[in-house]
Amino acid sequence: MWPFGRKKKKEEKRKKEEEAKKVEVKKEEKKTNANQVEKEEKVRKETKIASSEQNSQKQAVKNEKKIENKSTETQVEKNDKAEETVESVDKKGKKSVYRVIYDKEDKEWKIKKDGAKRIIDSKKTKEEALERVQELSKSQDTKFVVYKKDGKFQKKANLNLKNDD
Repeated sequence: MWPFGRKKKKEEKRKKEEEAKKVEVKKEEKKTNANQVEKEEKVRKETKIASSEQNSQKQAVKNEKKIENKSTETQVEKNDKAEETVESVDKKGKKSVYRVIYDKEDKEWKIKKDGAKRIIDSKKTKEEALERVQELSKSQDTKFVVYKKDGKFQKKANLNLKNDD
């Protein structure tokens, strides 16, 4: 046989081998791409799960705050009822009222006058606050209302210097 025929066969084999290698490379690329896609999907799922966990934690915190707000709202409503009786007398007599309230954040007893934006005074103990509010109410002939540490109404007092004379 002539050598020309062998060269053609060798070239054809080489081309077939190269094509087979190309096909294998493409298959491997597809596999790696599929693996990458799977990994990306896993990462997305994990981030979704993590974000949903964070959202559920945030929701739990919001629910706790709502519960706290509802409990304080009920206390405020009870206080409002007690205040209504005091305010009805105040409107008739047109006297202002001092309030002694415990501030949980500052851990102090605050004295505030109705209608005022600022706090008049703050004391570490309830006794000190009561002494101060009694001084203020005596000097201005006004009433004062005292609340418990939990925010519930405790008592109201009216000090009249005219009766003490």
